[in-house]
Amino acid sequence: MAALHDTINVRGYADVVLDFSRCSAAFSNGMLPICAHVLQLQAAKIDVQFIPPEDSRIRRLFVNTGWAHLICPRDADPPKRDITYRQFPAVQYRTHDEQGALLNELLEKLLAVIPNFNRTAFAAVEWALNEISDNVINHSQSPIGGLLQLSVFDPMRHRIEFTVSDAGLGVSATLRSARPEIRSDVDALMESVKSGVTRNATEFQGNGLYGTLEICRVGGGKFSINAGNAALICAEAVVQSRNEAVPFSGTTVDAFIDFSEPELLEKALAIDGRPHRPIDYIELRYEQDDLGSIMFKLSEHTSSVRSRYAGRPVKTKLANIIEACRGQQIVVDFEGISVISSSFADEVFGKLFAELGPMRFMQSVRLVNVTPTVQALIDRAMTQRLQL
Repeated sequence: MAALHDTINVRGYADVVLDFSRCSAAFSNGMLPICAHVLQLQAAKIDVQFIPPEDSRIRRLFVNTGWAHLICPRDADPPKRDITYRQFPAVQYRTHDEQGALLNELLEKLLAVIPNFNRTAFAAVEWALNEISDNVINHSQSPIGGLLQLSVFDPMRHRIEFTVSDAGLGVSATLRSARPEIRSDVDALMESVKSGVTRNATEFQGNGLYGTLEICRVGGGKFSINAGNAALICAEAVVQSRNEAVPFSGTTVDAFIDFSEPELLEKALAIDGRPHRPIDYIELRYEQDDLGSIMFKLSEHTSSVRSRYAGRPVKTKLANIIEACRGQQIVVDFEGISVISSSFADEVFGKLFAELGPMRFMQSVRLVNVTPTVQALIDRAMTQRLQL
């Protein structure tokens, strides 16, 4: 960032080449601030070229995360957002509608790749994602909006990391504009993670940074903010802040969350001494008003029904919804699907049947608009699973 400032603002160049050829490692909390700044430069008519890493593994990382596309879109296509990948690439959003659509896509991905999670702990992750990404729209005045990237680490242990970065005024500047008694950027960041602290208490509650830090801390994760001339880091439940010699124009928040703790939401979001239980995505997206059934239109959750690979995220998602919504029946609608592969039938319905047992499966799952051929394939998969 300092080199870019010197090259463009001090020396006056309008054409810049970012040379990553010798890069041997890269992480979202370091790359997203660079990508946000580059987007701001592009908007100011600064031409930015990109030299990718020579190391093939790191070069693929730049492509799959979307960093290469954000830095130089003419040389790199947008990455695929495959639901079976554990890496959700960096995506730019500018409005509340774009943010909402992006979060829905992310939460669907998490439902499909992380098995056996606790619903209230999952709601804590959803809350943190929403609050931090929403801050960009509400407070940052970022000309390029925000960037959001998410990675899943070790799905069985329920660990994720997300990074949000913008090119706006920065947490320190926005908070100090309303709180002139806060003298330094370091003090501003320390204040920003306290409950109820906001630049405008009339319109905003000011619990987003505080609550997200607590979610990370309670789960034994990590949390950091970079803004202005300061950085704040929470690691091993200790919060520290420091001065940064090179100022960052904008804000970057990085959250590493372990949500294997069943009571994560209750322990972390006891705001003003009261437990906070927000409405969660599963309730909004899946549950019916009568809480008796949940509609699951299969064609909306997979682009293919031809392989075991395509069936894995569907099976994981169905298992998570069944566990999260005990006592409700999942109605799997096969409308528009006339045939599926035997391996898909076994991966989704055969394995679910074996894991849940015949009685609970019949109580929890109902198939509708299913053709005789598909029904026969599913029945055969379940029968074979009983014989194993």
